[in-house]
Amino acid sequence: MSVQALKSSFGSNCHWCGLPMDFEEPRSKPDSATIEHLLDSTLGSVRKQKYRRLAHVICNHTRNEFRLQAEREFQRWIEARQAVGKP
Repeated sequence: MSVQALKSSFGSNCHWCGLPMDFEEPRSKPDSATIEHLLDSTLGSVRKQKYRRLAHVICNHTRNEFRLQAEREFQRWIEARQAVGKP
């Protein structure tokens, strides 16, 4: 599904912040519209249109960065837990 098709389905505001998005080229500006996958690709969202929305490039990028930070924190927590030998 393309950006334009998602715009027709969901409108021109960002899924995350609700502010209007830029649909002009180039689409690499922070306020440009990009396709957001609501679920990780490992869960099959890349191929399922129902899990796609539009979001600003900056909102999409920032969400992914926060998710990566959370994953790193969780991994450190697991490593600390294993280091003390808690079952």
